[in-house]
Amino acid sequence: MPKKILSVLSHTEYGNLEDSDIGLFASAFAPVAGSQMTILLSEDAVNYAVRGQEGTGIKVAGAPVQPGFLIETDVQSVQEAKIPVYAFREDLEERGIRENEIGPGIKTVSRREYGKLVDQFDTVWNW
Repeated sequence: MPKKILSVLSHTEYGNLEDSDIGLFASAFAPVAGSQMTILLSEDAVNYAVRGQEGTGIKVAGAPVQPGFLIETDVQSVQEAKIPVYAFREDLEERGIRENEIGPGIKTVSRREYGKLVDQFDTVWNW
């Protein structure tokens, strides 16, 4: 039986010299290993849900970061791999992000429902 994994991303990794978030990147490979993955964006990582984000053209010490940060594209890619993406409603609200500003297919969940959500999984990864 495939293992069901909830991958909770709490911190944003974009903005360092890496071109992707390691938690998001690792989560994308779970289905290849036969596991069912779901991603939950919490705390600062709810910013990944905002539509229209891309970070090409960023320079560090005068040199362009290649290929650039493709935040929205990365989130869409995991969804295309049949990985559901959730975000905590309260964390979105705390950062002034309205539900009509988040990407398509991203579902919101209340922190009060977290226990019920976790109960659906065999393993929880925290990044």
